[in-house]
Amino acid sequence: MIFGVQWYYWLILLIAIIVAIFAWIKVLASGKERRERMKKEAAIWHRDYELREKYSVLTEEKLNNCDETELLHAVGMNIQVFLENANNMNEAFENLPQVKKNIYALEYFDEDAKQSLSKFFKNNGAPLVPNITEALKSIEADDLLNIVSRIYPMFDPESDVSIDYTAVNRADEEFKEIYSSLALCRLAAKYIKDNKKIILK
Repeated sequence: MIFGVQWYYWLILLIAIIVAIFAWIKVLASGKERRERMKKEAAIWHRDYELREKYSVLTEEKLNNCDETELLHAVGMNIQVFLENANNMNEAFENLPQVKKNIYALEYFDEDAKQSLSKFFKNNGAPLVPNITEALKSIEADDLLNIVSRIYPMFDPESDVSIDYTAVNRADEEFKEIYSSLALCRLAAKYIKDNKKIILK
């Protein structure tokens, strides 16, 4: 006995304290992760709001003055605003010039591909998925296109190819090694400037 209390009660108390400490550490870590996630989401919403305000109407001057790393997102947001105002978004998308379809697909591709290649395919369907190979060809992103083309048939709504998760995981790993959002945005910026007349129609 210790202080008139059986030793095993002290042991139970010690275990309870240790469990409480671990639980508290876990709660703190979880809270920190949640705050970080919310902070990132808030930054994305803020950026989207600024792009919407600034580029809902495009001019040649805005295109020329926009930083090349932001140009894809700026033009992508302009197209998004146009589609949102249409009575039928899918029909409006199909009526877009191929250049704008490519840019819109690349904008969504970039957002998801930062996490993984398969995330783009899992998060999206038609009309974005059927346009992604053409979009990557248009900016001459051949290294990305090579990997995308291997798993595209598994996610193509018109294809009968089954999903091979081993192949998808392998593609994700290869893609992660070479993907650069900055490089994609720069290729897209060149494509946008080369097709400025179509974009400003």
